[in-house]
Amino acid sequence: MAEERLLDKIGKLLAQAEGTDNEHEAEAFVTRAQELATAYAVDLELARARQAARRLKAVEEAFEQRRLVIGQRGKRGNRQLVFLYLAVAQANDVLVNVATDSTFVLGFGYPADLEVVERLWASLATQMATSAARRLRAGEHGAVAAISWRLSFYEGWVHAVQTRLTQARERALAQPTDAGTTGALVLRDKAERVRAFHDTESDARGTWRGGRGERRVHRSAWRAGERDGRNARLGEAEVEQRRQIG
Repeated sequence: MAEERLLDKIGKLLAQAEGTDNEHEAEAFVTRAQELATAYAVDLELARARQAARRLKAVEEAFEQRRLVIGQRGKRGNRQLVFLYLAVAQANDVLVNVATDSTFVLGFGYPADLEVVERLWASLATQMATSAARRLRAGEHGAVAAISWRLSFYEGWVHAVQTRLTQARERALAQPTDAGTTGALVLRDKAERVRAFHDTESDARGTWRGGRGERRVHRSAWRAGERDGRNARLGEAEVEQRRQIG
């Protein structure tokens, strides 16, 4: 039930992020969603430690491997969507294998973490596409082909969002827990267990190159994406105000 309530709350935050035209509000909602996800992961890990002897099913949940389709083979933009998934997964203790052609990813981790990653990724992918489409309609790409401009925009956007998600996670992990330690220390053993599960279950061969050398990056589009993906510079009082809205 706790997991369902958390996912419901995260879902509402993401829906608000997708439904607002205010980029600062959208980014604040996404940041709050990530902070909640990280804090919940810490709480679950503490519960697992407390209940290790009794092995409660709700706490000692099994690891999972989940497949998420990114797009059809040869579709432009798959690579950037994979990078976005990797950014979200890294912030939520999920390890990833990527198909050679970037058509799908395999996530390895706890079910609750995988659910959070999929929801965050879907919301962020929607916001990224919407943001790029708005700028393209305004003619910002100029003489550059729209698809080329969009892909460069996506890369800048993902870079900025990855930074924001990492910062949100670090803030949450720095908070002291009821056990008298920080979240970072609590999740350290969990990361090792996820790695062991991945190493056991993964059938991956070779290294995903991410379409290296696929195309040149248009710097103006990249910078526009970074601006749109960058989190608002909110003071603590304003952050609390956004949380109440969420």
